[in-house]
Amino acid sequence: MSRIEESSHSFRLSKTFVLPFLGSAHSFAHFPWDALSVQTLWEGKRDMPELQENWKTMIDLWSSTMVVAGSDAVVVVSPSHPSNGFCIKVPQDDDQNPFRAVAWALSNEAPFDPLIVCSRGRILYVLDAKQKTVIGKLRGHGGEITAIAVHPSFPYLVCTCSRDFSARLYDLTMPPRDAPNNPHWPPSMSPSLGGAPHGLQSSEPEGVGTGRCVAVLCGGPSGGHNAAVLNASFHPTYPLLATCGLDRAVKIWVLPKLSFEEMAREDKPLFSSSRIHQARIMSVNWLSLDVLVTHSAPALMRRNGQKENIYLADGTIAIWRWLGFDRFFPPNTQKPSNVMRGCASDYQESSSFKLLSVAPISQLTRHLHVAYTLRNNYVIAITLPDRIRLHNVADFQPRQRPSFPLGENDGDDIPNMNRLHLDEEGDEEEHVAPAPKVSQRAALSPPLEGKDIVIPTAGHNLQAVSLGCHGLSLMALGANGQIWIWTDATD
Repeated sequence: MSRIEESSHSFRLSKTFVLPFLGSAHSFAHFPWDALSVQTLWEGKRDMPELQENWKTMIDLWSSTMVVAGSDAVVVVSPSHPSNGFCIKVPQDDDQNPFRAVAWALSNEAPFDPLIVCSRGRILYVLDAKQKTVIGKLRGHGGEITAIAVHPSFPYLVCTCSRDFSARLYDLTMPPRDAPNNPHWPPSMSPSLGGAPHGLQSSEPEGVGTGRCVAVLCGGPSGGHNAAVLNASFHPTYPLLATCGLDRAVKIWVLPKLSFEEMAREDKPLFSSSRIHQARIMSVNWLSLDVLVTHSAPALMRRNGQKENIYLADGTIAIWRWLGFDRFFPPNTQKPSNVMRGCASDYQESSSFKLLSVAPISQLTRHLHVAYTLRNNYVIAITLPDRIRLHNVADFQPRQRPSFPLGENDGDDIPNMNRLHLDEEGDEEEHVAPAPKVSQRAALSPPLEGKDIVIPTAGHNLQAVSLGCHGLSLMALGANGQIWIWTDATD
């Protein structure tokens, strides 16, 4: 019996409803905090007796609330407190993009009034959930924003990923810049106006309301992403940020020193590798100090090097350890180095990682969510067209040891590879034999045993899933605005 069956909760479908005015639904986010979260937020500085009652009141009011991003609107739904629900439709600007990403945040000035951060095209919006109004509209990215991540300890710090190859850090406690504050590029003595592709500001104001871009993790050949950035995850305790993208690369960045006056720019991460997955990497999450989990989409592959013989390989979930963590953050060191920079082998194509487990996942996977539960384990929820599949991270097995050298019959062609031979006319030409067929399954872990929750009414339209309240609730989103909510039914 798998541990997901032994230790996971038994869910009971408690509510289902449809939001017909939403249009097509794309993503949603459950309110992420509980009564104990105040002990870790803001490094525990708000965990004071005089504030605990206000925090508890906020948790009771918003704990079951979710925000859904649709094609034309952002909708807040609270099954236990319907008065918290509202719908905001933002006028369309220059593009017709839907609301793509959404997340919850908190400010320093009003920590008991939740904020909602959502994106539409290249624009980032900040909503006040209590006042039900838009309080910030920020520009800066040169491409569509694909994902939003909020810092687990400083909930006013937001990371946005974009198709412009970059990720940006926004501080929601600061106002937008009225004019660009870019460095000058020699030989020019005036500030550069390179714009978003170079991690700079353009000539127009940054936006209105609240929020300011304080750092840009630039893309490009020097060390940044070479394609769209699809997801990001803050380290739970250290100043690190992991990103992944369309270029099959995972990168780990140290958060630069943030300043009110100047916008930081970074183009060389501490770690970068495109050897973990074979296709674009859709998500990245931290499991511990130096262990991460990533998942990839299906990959187009060639059989035996033949251009016409193409097949679609399954996507994979990889659990791996970053081996360079102790080098940059030595044990028993109270304060990290002020200057933290790797060498070229770190930020271009690093081998400083160890694959712990690599398991195939269905080619129909649409979304993946990782949650830490009250049973002190991590659960991975995978969204399939008509069902939810739950996996316990403890069920992942090490990769199978491949046969040596290549298998029973796979080494037959090795002596003939890259040898020189004479043709009929006596001329020498290089003969390259087909690449030996190596079983990809030899590098994978055994198949996973999971728990399926089938939704007959989904109609193959499931879009995303989220585990909330430390695994006590489960929510699913359909493409047409359907929402299913399960609650814990464990005795």
